[in-house]
Amino acid sequence: MKRNRILILSAIAVVILALLACDTGNLIALNRPTVTRTRTLRPTFTPRPAASPTPEDTPTPKATATEAASPTPTKRATATTAPRPAATKSPTAPPAPQFLFKVRNNDGSHGKCETGAPVFQVKGRIADARDYVAGIHIVLLGADGKIVAQMDSWGREQMNPEWGVSCFEEKNMYNYQLDATAGRGNEPMKLFLTRSATDLTPISPPQTLTFGEKGGRWYVDFYQ
Repeated sequence: MKRNRILILSAIAVVILALLACDTGNLIALNRPTVTRTRTLRPTFTPRPAASPTPEDTPTPKATATEAASPTPTKRATATTAPRPAATKSPTAPPAPQFLFKVRNNDGSHGKCETGAPVFQVKGRIADARDYVAGIHIVLLGADGKIVAQMDSWGREQMNPEWGVSCFEEKNMYNYQLDATAGRGNEPMKLFLTRSATDLTPISPPQTLTFGEKGGRWYVDFYQ
C-alpha cells in the first residue's frame, strides 16, 4: 500500500514536472524576441529590347543599267482655276500697196491681138488725167525674173499713129513699144512700171502676159 502510494506520487510528480517543463518552454519562447524574417525582393528583371537594324544598316540596292533608280515623285500644286490665256490680237493684214499707176486691160478694148506673122510685141499708152506721160520706165520680165525688154515712155510729140494693125480700132496711138521676142518660151511674162531704169521698185501692179507659140501683139494701157 505504501509502495503504491509512492508510485502514484511519483507518477503525479512526473506529470507535474512535464507540465512545468512545457510551461517553462512556452515562457522562454514568449520572452524571446520574435525574429521576423523579411523576404528580400529581388529587382524585377526587365529584358532589354533587341536592337533592330536601323535603315542605315540595310544596304540600298544600286540601280543597274537595266533598272534605273526611280525618281522621287514630286507633288504638283494644282490650280483651283485654270489661268485664262492672255487676249491676243489677230495679226493685221498689211495694207495693199499704193501704186502710182493702174492698169487697164481685158476690158474689150485692150488685151492680146492675134497676128498672122509670129510677132511678139507689147505696146500701149501711159497717161494721166491731162495727157500722155513721157519718161516713165516700163519693164518686161520673163518667168525666170530676168529682164526681157525695157524703155522709157515717149511724149505726145514722139507718139506714132497706128493704122490697120491693132484688132482694137481705137488703139491708134501709143507711147511705148517693147519687143518681147527674147522672152519667147520664157512665160508667163510680167509687165509693170518702175521708178527708173536703176530703181526697179514697181509703181504699178504687174500685168501677166502669155504669147504662146504663135505669138501676138499685147496692148496694155497704164493710167493715173
